[in-house]
Amino acid sequence: MATGECTKRRTYYELLGVTPSAPTEIIKAVWRAWMRTMRAHPDLGGDEEFAKAINAAYETLSDPDKRAQYDEEISLSDVDGIEVNRRAPRTRVDVEIAYCATPDDGWLAARVVDASALGMRVRTENLLTVGQNIAIAFPEKPKHAYEAKVRWMRSYDDFRQWRCEAGLEFFAPIPDVLQRLGNKQP
Repeated sequence: MATGECTKRRTYYELLGVTPSAPTEIIKAVWRAWMRTMRAHPDLGGDEEFAKAINAAYETLSDPDKRAQYDEEISLSDVDGIEVNRRAPRTRVDVEIAYCATPDDGWLAARVVDASALGMRVRTENLLTVGQNIAIAFPEKPKHAYEAKVRWMRSYDDFRQWRCEAGLEFFAPIPDVLQRLGNKQP
């Protein structure tokens, strides 16, 4: 992420990709993912200004007193329509991914309906099971798979193009999930 992109963000919540109701554990996990996994830390080749912004967001949101003061300052009643009751803001997308539920099935297609750093909602022709672990491959990096767990599932027996809609939770946060899905929004 370029230096200028992090200055376009309105709040620390948006910068980290979490909602105002996200617990401290989620904020810490997303911060660690940015700094280590996403190599945002300057020692790992990341942009220094972006790392400073991520650290400032983490330091503020991980301290209950600083967070309360920050929340008061930004007036949480109007934060760009973010759903305050979610752990991470969801963005609508329409992208095909590949997933593997069992080695016998091989790679199957699914359509992503919306996504966040913590998970995604998908539609597929094949039924999934709540609690099932699956591997996901994003369009740009099909050789690298990410693990997720099926948290909820609805099946349909009508004439839709898909039989199953499911909520997937990533094993570890993926802060740049929208970029991996090909969404060009910052």
